[in-house]
Amino acid sequence: MIQGELLSDIIEAVSNTFGNEFLDRLTLKLASTIQADYTFIAIFDKEKYESKTISLVANGAIAENMAYSLKDTPCAQVFDNSVCYYPTEVQKFFPFDQLLIEMKIEGYIGSPLLNSKKEVIGLIVGLFETEIQNKDQILTLFQIFSGRIAAELERSEYETRLEQNNHELESLVEERTSELKQTLDELKERQNQLIESEKMASLGLLSAGIAHEINNPLNFILGGYFGVRGILEGSSLESEKTKMYLEAIKEGVERTSKIVKGLNQFTRSGDSVDERFDLHDILENCLVMLGHSLRERISVEKDFHSQPLVVKGNSGKIHQVFLNILTNAIQAMEGRSGTLGVRSTRDSQSAIIVISDTGVGIKKEHQNQIRNPFFTTKEPGKGVGLGLPIAYKIIQDHEGSMEMESEWGKGTIFRIKLPLQV
Repeated sequence: MIQGELLSDIIEAVSNTFGNEFLDRLTLKLASTIQADYTFIAIFDKEKYESKTISLVANGAIAENMAYSLKDTPCAQVFDNSVCYYPTEVQKFFPFDQLLIEMKIEGYIGSPLLNSKKEVIGLIVGLFETEIQNKDQILTLFQIFSGRIAAELERSEYETRLEQNNHELESLVEERTSELKQTLDELKERQNQLIESEKMASLGLLSAGIAHEINNPLNFILGGYFGVRGILEGSSLESEKTKMYLEAIKEGVERTSKIVKGLNQFTRSGDSVDERFDLHDILENCLVMLGHSLRERISVEKDFHSQPLVVKGNSGKIHQVFLNILTNAIQAMEGRSGTLGVRSTRDSQSAIIVISDTGVGIKKEHQNQIRNPFFTTKEPGKGVGLGLPIAYKIIQDHEGSMEMESEWGKGTIFRIKLPLQV
């Protein structure tokens, strides 16, 4: 019989412990109590038909855990929910168990561990180099503590599973949060694009109205110009000075007409992509509209192809692209003198427009971000970062391409290719 003091000693040793610490302390106490040369607690892997120790005591000390096949071993009997007991000559009954041979085991005793569903999940084993003398005491101890060991194994498994589930849940929440953030960013992008589109539409209506209203007084001025010129021609009032004044009036009317024409071109939008237009006309209109921004500090170098570059698409949107790139180029030279280059050429299938400036350029770390909506290096209130992304999208919709080269402190070059109409 087991003395109460002995049980109390074992229970006290493992009280207030959990997990691996509990298993190691209990195995050490059991090994000391039953005086086994090797004592271990192991769990079964049914698929691999093997056993893996989770606490192993060899010659009174904790040893490194190991895994071994159940085939041709006495542990296989325990796997079948049987107490396995060979007090002596165990190697004689299991001659192919190399572990027993190498460890020089004479006696073997093993008891199954059952979970709450009465399923065999592992075993407690004592190995002896000599004949086992105290079978009843050993089995009693194994039976007393097998329930507590099985419960601890189940608790650890549930804890591991809970931790894994928590991790999966956190990953899922993080993934959903990321998807939601991306959706919100896309929604914000669409909202800002809608706002910009509404602004453009309002600007278009306003510009169209202004252009119409300006045309009327221009016609009056032009009519007055021809009338005055007719009166002065051949009269005593005609002189070089009056001719100079009349030419100044005519030039002013022509320049204003070009601006109005540019406004009309810019406000032509709609969804039509079947217009045929010359890119040179659009570039000229853009330069006229931005003439006030150039002043004397920025010189324009134009080098246009000798033949018209006719493309098919939406002239208003292409106008928006060039106006945006030219505006950015002018702003990049703000506060300094510079050169704005506008060059056109062609290859066998495409029109090529190159717009360059000698402005501040774009930093290398920002160059991969300029296509991202809402990215801008401008000060708050001076841009929302939609101009270039929208320009890229328009060119893409016209089956073209847009490339950029920039060097910080030296300037930027944009190359736009659009398919030519034969």
